[in-house]
Amino acid sequence: MKEHKLMRSAILLFWTLFWGLSVMDKIIPDVQHLWVGKDFFALFVKFFASLGLQDPLYATIALAGVSGLEALNFTMYGAALWALMQGNGAKSEAWFFRGIFTSMGLFSLFSIADQVFGDRFQLLEHGLFWVVLLCSWILFKFFASETERTLSLGATKWALVTGLCLTLAATWSIRNFSQSTFDAGTKPVLGEEVVNGIWKFDFPFLADKVVWERTVNAFVEDHPELEVTYIYTGPSELNSKKKTHLLLYVFTQAKSTY
Repeated sequence: MKEHKLMRSAILLFWTLFWGLSVMDKIIPDVQHLWVGKDFFALFVKFFASLGLQDPLYATIALAGVSGLEALNFTMYGAALWALMQGNGAKSEAWFFRGIFTSMGLFSLFSIADQVFGDRFQLLEHGLFWVVLLCSWILFKFFASETERTLSLGATKWALVTGLCLTLAATWSIRNFSQSTFDAGTKPVLGEEVVNGIWKFDFPFLADKVVWERTVNAFVEDHPELEVTYIYTGPSELNSKKKTHLLLYVFTQAKSTY
């Protein structure tokens, strides 16, 4: 494959996967097996509630509109990639421009929403994506020139072999680690009484709300003599693994005999 076509294919493949996975994240929210999604509906509800719009209908309409635009972007990039694979560079460039222009418009809307909702961190992220989209278009045009130079493995074959060996070693290590830890993300967590009547639960990596419910239910069943009076989740300063880790504190008291 010629170098210019290879680079163009890489750009198109990245954005096709980017928007395709983004749409999938809307379809599969929250944490699932082999998928750690994000609950965008809850996030949108929170944003609109901060403006005094409590009705979830506003979040539903906004999320549906964003999902539709992202699906449109995915379709455009996919069409551009398909056209390039068919050898139609002009058609591929036309579809890619439509995708880039629509994506820049979408990130512009995101940036406006970030200003309205006061989310400065997301504003920086969306602004960077806008710039990256512009750079992608410039590079796509730069690699438009037809050259006869083709990609040859040549001296890079040893680098490929070394990279393959390192990849296999990393895969084995990750697989070995996951076999002993992944199941812990679905089982109830055993608590430790740190103070009289206060129990601490140290949740493992990727434990979700289902594990949270199972843990509390299991604790109630194992301690029928106790009554849960308060449940507290540790602040971020106490969470050693950032948002993938949770400390849960359950306050209890002995049940009255009357």
